[in-house]
Amino acid sequence: MVDTIRVVVEVVGRGMIREVNVKKGVKVEEVLRMIGLNPVEYVVILGRTLVPEDEMITQGTRLKLVPVVSGG
Repeated sequence: MVDTIRVVVEVVGRGMIREVNVKKGVKVEEVLRMIGLNPVEYVVILGRTLVPEDEMITQGTRLKLVPVVSGG
């Protein structure tokens, strides 16, 4: 039984791609914090679907992070 899984995280527009190994059952929010990112600053896309921060990660997951931009 494998205790860790591999996750690829791509930050759109920053040219940042990170590959991390995490424990099974970890959530998107925890992965972002592990690589030094604040989850509230990004929209998370898995495949073509927006996913919430509490989404569980599975083996081979590739997350795309789109920075939230606001202005006035």
